[in-house]
Amino acid sequence: TMGIFLVGITALLGLFHYGGGLAQKARSHAAIAPLLSSLVEEVRLQAFALNSNGTIGVMREFNHRPVSGAPGYHYQVEAKPTNDPVLYKATMLVYRDSPERPAVTLRFLLPKQVSVARRLDHQ
Repeated sequence: TMGIFLVGITALLGLFHYGGGLAQKARSHAAIAPLLSSLVEEVRLQAFALNSNGTIGVMREFNHRPVSGAPGYHYQVEAKPTNDPVLYKATMLVYRDSPERPAVTLRFLLPKQVSVARRLDHQ
């Protein structure tokens, strides 16, 4: 009887631990969710460098950059070309300690373009 009781208590403690992890993940998502839209837009606007002659150059690196408005969070972006030469598949990892343990993983399309405002500033 005591063995069955211990097994039951151990299982309950495991559920509490699992639930606590889910609660932490939910808090992370709640803190970051309102910022994701503007973060993706910032990446889209700043993703590609301009060459000295004004043409679109290589993609900039986004590694371990701080998330504005979310202290302690960082992000990185990896982009891979698609069949369309002006379109990339981007993956953004938002994390606290390590990109290997992201709080949020976001995938979006990244067009190879530079805004008119940036082109004018470049001149």
